Amino acid sequence: MATAKVATFTHQPSFMGILFLVLIFTTAGLTSALQAPTCLGPCSAVSNCQASCVAKGFPNGGVCAGFLGSGLACCCF
Repeated sequence: MATAKVATFTHQPSFMGILFLVLIFTTAGLTSALQAPTCLGPCSAVSNCQASCVAKGFPNGGVCAGFLGSGLACCCF
């Protein structure tokens, strides 16, 4: 009569460690993506918001944004 061997998960702790590291690095990337934009000033003072932000080192450029009751500001992402 043949006996069946049961597979054991001997590498489960190392898998959990790798998964933990992946989650940490993924979360770090997400938090950096959620940072507040850098605003250069009022849009009336910036001739081209998109080009000015790219020139300042923001590869995604920028937009004129504001809230009710406030003027528009050129904010870079």
